[in-house]
Formats: sequence, C-alpha cells, structure tokens
Amino acid sequence: MESHFRTLAAFCSALYLLLTATLIACVLVKTGGHFTYALDDPYIHLALAENLAHGHYGINPTEFSSPSSSILWPFMLVPFAGTDLHVFCPLAWNLLFGVLASYIIGNTVAKWPLGGRADGLIPSRQHYVVAVLLILTANLASLTIVGMEHVLQVLFAISCAYGVIEAVHGRNLPTWCLAAAILAPTIRYENLSLTLAVCCTLAGLRGWKTAIAAFGLSLAPLAAFSLFLKSKGMPALPMSVLVKGNAFASGGPGAKIFSLLETSLRADLTSPEHYATIVLFIFFVSLTIKSRTKLHRFAYGGAASLGLLQLTIGRFGWFYRYEVYAVIFLLMIALSIITQIPRIRFAYIGVGLAFFTPSSFAATFLTPSSSHAVYLQQYQMRRFVTGFYYGNYAVNDIGLVSFQRRPGAYVLDLLGLASAEAASQTTKTAPWLQDTARRHNADLAIVYADWFDIPETWIPMAQLCIDTNEWTRRNQRCVVFYSTDTRSHQAIKSDLSRFAATLPSGLAYTQY
Repeated sequence: MESHFRTLAAFCSALYLLLTATLIACVLVKTGGHFTYALDDPYIHLALAENLAHGHYGINPTEFSSPSSSILWPFMLVPFAGTDLHVFCPLAWNLLFGVLASYIIGNTVAKWPLGGRADGLIPSRQHYVVAVLLILTANLASLTIVGMEHVLQVLFAISCAYGVIEAVHGRNLPTWCLAAAILAPTIRYENLSLTLAVCCTLAGLRGWKTAIAAFGLSLAPLAAFSLFLKSKGMPALPMSVLVKGNAFASGGPGAKIFSLLETSLRADLTSPEHYATIVLFIFFVSLTIKSRTKLHRFAYGGAASLGLLQLTIGRFGWFYRYEVYAVIFLLMIALSIITQIPRIRFAYIGVGLAFFTPSSFAATFLTPSSSHAVYLQQYQMRRFVTGFYYGNYAVNDIGLVSFQRRPGAYVLDLLGLASAEAASQTTKTAPWLQDTARRHNADLAIVYADWFDIPETWIPMAQLCIDTNEWTRRNQRCVVFYSTDTRSHQAIKSDLSRFAATLPSGLAYTQY
C-alpha cells in the first residue's frame, strides 16, 4: 500500500518539476537566456540578504530599514551572497519546497476513496486527476518563478491541512504538521490564520492548554522581531506590511479598519478571484453548524475562521500569490470530507475542482511574459545604474536596482518599502520629492511619471518603454529618467547615450 502512495506522490513531484522547467525554458527563450523572476520584489529580499551577510538589516548599508514582509525568508537567502550564484537562491529553495508540497499532495490524495480497488487504497486514474488539479490550484510552478516566499507558504498550508485531515479522521495530528503551523508566521504574517486553524483542531483534540501553548510559540518570534525593529528606530511591523496595508493613510485606526473592511466586502461581492474563498468559507461554516462532535466543530470552525480572515483583511490577486495558501488549505480539507461520502460521483468532484483553477491558470500563462517585462524594464534600469551611471539615484522599484549594485551607491526609495519617511509621505508632492532627492544627493530619478507630482526642476532625460503586447497590469509600461540637479545634466545625458546603444529589442527608447 505504501508503495502505491509513494508512486502517486512521486508522480506529483515529477509533474511539478516538469511544469516549472517548462516555465523556466519559456522565460529564457523570451529574455535571450537571461533568467529573471516574474516580479521585481524577489530582488529586494536578495539585496537585503546581501547586507545581512555583513550583519546589517536594510537595503542601504548606511541605514536600517525593513522592506521585507517575511521575517525568515531574507535570512534563508544569505547563502552565496556576493557570488554569481546568489541570484538563484530563491529559485533553488522554491524548487525544494515545491517538490515537498507536491509530494504531500500526492500522498494525501492517495488515501482518499476515489475508485480503483474497493478499499480505495490503490491510486486510480481519479486519484491522478485530483492530484493534478490540486497541484495546478496550488500554483506551485508559477510561484517558483515569482521568486518570493509563497512556495514555502503553500508548503506550510498543505502541511497544516494534512494535520487537520488526519485529526478529523480519527488519527493523531503529526508533530511535523504542528511544527509547520508554529513556524508558518515567520514566513508571512497572515500565516497566523493557519496557526489559528490548527490550534482550533488541537483544542478539540487535546484541550485548550496545548492549543494556547502552540499559538504562543508561533507569536514569540514575531514579538522578538518587532522588538528588534523598535530597537533600530523602526515601526514594530515591516514597512512593506504597513505600506501595503495602507497604515499611513489619513484617519484614525477606526476609520482605517472600517475602510479596509468596506473595501474587502465590496471586492468579495464583485471580484471573481474572491469567489473560491467565499465558497469554501460557506462550506466550512455549514459543516461547523452541523457537526455533532467537539473535534469536528473546532476543526471546521478553525477552517472557517481562516476563510473569514482572508476575506476580510487578506489580499488577493497579483499572480494568485496572496490567497493561494488559504484556498489550498481549505480545499484539501474539504475534498478529504467530500470523498468520504458513499457513492459520490467523481464527475462532481472534477467539475468542482475545475472551479478553483482559473486563477492559477491565468498566473501560469502570465509568468513568462511578466519575467520578460522585468527583464526589459527593471533589469535594464539595473544595467544603467551599475554600468553607466556613478551616483545616487531615486526609484519607485527598489529590487533589481539595489541588488549587487555598485559599492557606495545610495538607493533612495520613493515608495516607502525601505524608507519610513517615504512611506509616511502618502502624497508625493513636488516639494517633498525635490527636497528628499537633494538631501540624499540623488542626482538621478527613474520613476513612473504618473505615480508622482514631478518637480518642475527635474529635467526629463529619456523614456524607456516596453514596445510589446506582453505586459502585466501590475506594472507600468514606461519609466522616465530625470536629472534632479542641473549640475549633473550633461554627465547623465552622456551616460544615457552610451546606454542606449546596448539596449535589447522589444524596447522603445527616447532620449530628450
């Protein structure tokens, strides 16, 4: 029996690797052999890891900052810092975690009675179909190329789901599943909802003391990290969390919470990408109400609470990377229950699973194009500031332009992920931009012009536009190079002229 489980699990891991290898090949074809991640954000973590290797937490060696929304992930990227292999560190970790996640999916699905032998212990074609659909729903291949910590987040979600499934079916909750639930928040703060769901199952299984102890252990590293940030004069939460959570918007805490809930409710009712989570939330609410045992009420209630938290304060979209952990966690538990229904038609399961795949399909098909766009825009910006320009610079995308940059160059973050000053300046006025560029000696600014109130004293030098239909809604098509100080105007113009001759095809470049 175990060999059949391993067969399906190995198939799932091989399928994941095949899908990922296909995406990597597509990226390399589009970029002419230059591997780039599908977002600029992974390079923020890599740049932070470069400084961590020297004992400093921040993007610029001269100041502390907290640009990463993950506590643990940047530390995992420290190996090979300062070498040519460093850029592949996120890819290597994601491949490992993707294989493990796929393996657990296959091992879990193999236990479900979906056909084959009467006892349901030998995987059948139905098992393979369900496992394939779950891997696609988990978006593992696309998230691997995105290059962030989300593959590890999905691995933790799948591990937690496995533990809950074992418990609700009368088996012990494995220790490694509990460990995953405790560690998960160190990867992303929203994983506290995973910890809460597992702790609810623990409360129904062993009692409140064990559940409270486990939840307390999950909070300890978060509290320690907040104390570290405060000791460095920074807010208790990372700037990326605060900026993306609109913490610096006008109004008091009550107004901000009300605005957040109102926005989430409106999106839940109107955005198709929210519907999968809504369906799963309703499913677990109904199970909680109908449950007759303490264990089931607590386990299903914990799952429902995770769905509610994701719908009210969670983020959605953007490569299907924000909600995927919640969807795969809830979906695996739901399927483990549905497949136990006598004489359940497999067609219903297949059709139901297909409902959860459109977002992952869209993200997968978008990945090579987005990597190409990062290569055409942010990678070319990096080439300019590392090989042609020799001063400080201001940007709104701080990833690639900060990674492996020229020693001594200061990166002025105008958006706020690496700057509390910029984050608190919710309206990027022309006087503020002019003043902050002057104070940081940033003679060059490379920005999306429509994101800011550009000062009249800034001189547009060139515009770099992606001249292709392949683009993502997340980014802008054109960046503008500005000289922020007239004394540097001629030098920057000369640098841009040399840079223009080296640009790849697929770009429309205009020098003024």
